[in-house]
Amino acid sequence: MDLALELLTATLTSPWVYLLIAVAAALDSLMPIVPSETLLITAATFAATGHPHPAGLILAAAGGALLGDLAAHLVGRFAATGVGRWRRWARIANLLDSAHTVFSRRGGTVLIAGRFVPGGRSLATIGSGLLGFPIRTFLFWDGIGSLAWALYSTVIGLIGGMIFEDRPLLGVAVGIGIALAITGSAELIRRLCRRRRGHTRHRFTEFQDRDVTMAGMSQTYVWYVSYGSNMARDRLACYLQGGRPPGAMVTYPGARDATLPRAEAGIELPGTIYFAGESKVWGGGMAFYDHFLPGPTPAKAYLITAEQFADVAAQEMHRPPEPDSPLERLVFDLAAGSSHSLGPGGYETLLVLDDVDGVPMVTFTAAHRSSDVEHAQPQEPYLAMLRTGIAEVRAASGLPLPAAAQV
Repeated sequence: MDLALELLTATLTSPWVYLLIAVAAALDSLMPIVPSETLLITAATFAATGHPHPAGLILAAAGGALLGDLAAHLVGRFAATGVGRWRRWARIANLLDSAHTVFSRRGGTVLIAGRFVPGGRSLATIGSGLLGFPIRTFLFWDGIGSLAWALYSTVIGLIGGMIFEDRPLLGVAVGIGIALAITGSAELIRRLCRRRRGHTRHRFTEFQDRDVTMAGMSQTYVWYVSYGSNMARDRLACYLQGGRPPGAMVTYPGARDATLPRAEAGIELPGTIYFAGESKVWGGGMAFYDHFLPGPTPAKAYLITAEQFADVAAQEMHRPPEPDSPLERLVFDLAAGSSHSLGPGGYETLLVLDDVDGVPMVTFTAAHRSSDVEHAQPQEPYLAMLRTGIAEVRAASGLPLPAAAQV
């Protein structure tokens, strides 16, 4: 035991300990089995006596961690060349889309938080490269996370070393115990918060002047969320009952089921709309929804049948409604937060925004993103219809928002 302590003391008080810490921190990102945090806490425990120097440990650990994370990020970028083939599987495509959404909104937070979550560092760094996270932004946020992690681990080790100055091994044990306790407490709090959010999520269960019961609507109804001209209820009525909206150049045949929506709600979505292409209905640009960009965006949710939703989608693409549309089943097969492209058309990408007691909350947009296409100015009749719809959304602003609207 004494010999082991002497060897450990000789190693951790040697000038080479800084290189050891840097290499371990670098390897930990690519090989999570390397115990870099344990090694750093151990060295910091001995640093309570003055050797090695705490500042040197912090710089070595932060620098090595940043270098290793950059290597992991580049591995992800290299692997991204084959992502297109992976999208043949719907679950993988949905997972990639969800991860892209998270990184586009909170990439910096993910990189910093991932540093303190077991296994999270490798997932965050490789994932950031896989999803094309900008490398300069990556270096900035990961540098902050690496420095915070090095400082945190060094301070914990110093605390153990100062408490048990004459018994360094006990100090190491205390330091590691503190780290495990903090990590465990953070995970417990995270789970409790998630459970609490699950109990307190706003649902579409209360509407002004309406009595809506969600029971029995699963596999029949959907919440169709419009961010464009269909926010105006009279304009949506043309899709359901047939007719031509004011200022439009197209007359719609209407849906197979002409029943008006059972309920509606004004909400906000987390993404942003943009105008592109050439509308056959209004002339000028058409509104599309990019759910990767920050919002919010006003929208109107209508409770209609899946059949009606499929008929609206068909008319959006200037096709007559047809029975047995695959869209009628697809809206119930996809998980919340996922997307599915039905074709290259302007409104042939289905987005499942949320799930409300088994009733999916869906919309459609284009397969392209805002940055992929040239933007186009919409015509005044279209803008007038949008203003009408937004006014209706604002009039219903007291209605509860779904979880997807609060991301």
